[in-house]
Amino acid sequence: METLASAPVIVAIQNGAAGPINLVGKWLTEAGFEVRTIHAYAAQPLPADISGLEEYVGDSTLAAIIPLGGSIGALDDERAPWLPIERALLRDAVARDVPILGICLGAQLLAASLDGELDKAPHPEIGIHEITVSDEEDPIFGSLSPRGAVPTIQWHQDMVSTLPSTAKTIASSRHCTNQIYRVGTIHYGLQFHPEADPTIVTMWEKKADEAYQRSERRSGIARDVEEAMMKLEEVWRPTIMRWATMVHGSVATRPKPPKQLP
Repeated sequence: METLASAPVIVAIQNGAAGPINLVGKWLTEAGFEVRTIHAYAAQPLPADISGLEEYVGDSTLAAIIPLGGSIGALDDERAPWLPIERALLRDAVARDVPILGICLGAQLLAASLDGELDKAPHPEIGIHEITVSDEEDPIFGSLSPRGAVPTIQWHQDMVSTLPSTAKTIASSRHCTNQIYRVGTIHYGLQFHPEADPTIVTMWEKKADEAYQRSERRSGIARDVEEAMMKLEEVWRPTIMRWATMVHGSVATRPKPPKQLP
C-alpha cells in the first residue's frame, strides 16, 4: 500500500498569550500545510537553529516559520528571555532559505535578527488603518497595488525604522513606512495583523497594553474590526494563499537541513 506523504509543516512562534496564529493558521491549513505552534511565551523550548526544529516537524518537511505578535519589544530580552534565541533562529532560517512571514512583533524580530533597526512609532497605530502597496512587481503583494489603499488591523507602537540591507519596502501607511517589507526573495515582514479577528481584538482591548494607552483611539476598536471583516478577508485570505503557493514551491526545491546530532 502506498504511504501518503505528510503535509509540510509551518512552525508558528507565539510570543504572547493573546497572539495566536488564528485566521492565518486556518487559511494555511486549507492550503495544505500542517501548522504547529511553539508557545515561546509559556517557556516551550525554542531552538536557535533550523535543525533544532526536528522535535516539532518530525518526519514531515519544514515549510516556513511564522513569528507572531506580542506586547513585548523585539529587543526586550529581560522581559522575554527567549527573544535572543528566536532572533538566532530567524537569522538561520534566512541563511538556509526557509521562508519567513513575520507578523507585527515577528516582523520587527526578523529585522532585528539581521541588520535592521527599530524605533518607537511617532503615532501608534491601533485598529483599522489603510496601507498602500508600492511595489507592483512583488509576487505576493504586488497585485494589491492597483487597488490603492487596503484595510489592515494594526496594533503597534514600535516599528522597523531602518530595513535590513537586503530588504526593500513593499507597502506603507501614513505613519509607518515599512508596513510590508521583503528580505531577499522569500522572507516577509508585516507590521499589521492579518491573523486577527474581532475576538482577538477584544482581548487586546481588555489587556490595554502600552501601544493602546499611547494611541488616540481607545474605544470601539473590536466593533470597527467586526464591521470590516468581510473586506479584510477579501483582501488578506487570497494574499496569504499566494504566499502559501510560494512556500509550496520553496519546499519542492529546497535541500533538507542536516539532522541534529544527539
